[in-house]
Amino acid sequence: MGNSRSEHRSAVKKTVALGVVGFLAVTTLSGCGNVNPQTMTCTVSDKDRSSTSKGKSVFRVYTEECDTLGIADNWLQGNFNSSDLYAKIKPGQRYTFQTVGYRNGFMSWFPEITRLEPAK
Repeated sequence: MGNSRSEHRSAVKKTVALGVVGFLAVTTLSGCGNVNPQTMTCTVSDKDRSSTSKGKSVFRVYTEECDTLGIADNWLQGNFNSSDLYAKIKPGQRYTFQTVGYRNGFMSWFPEITRLEPAK
């Protein structure tokens, strides 16, 4: 009887662990991966860079028409130049941005810029 209860607890723990891992994988990939690609033209009002507690840089771009956008390396998009993209952006200028992802206030996610060019 005790053995059966122990096996049941073990099965429940494994199920919960797999559920948590699955949830984290889905939310991480849907937050910034290849979902919701958009092209938008916006005027940049400001930008900033901050550091996380782990020393990672977080780039934000504030626009007049498109709200706040983020810039991060995105392995699913093949982008590993977030610092270079951030350096190209000048407040007061208009750009056409290609982005992926969604705004999620609870998770502090922003659509991420994957490419940019000066607006024509």
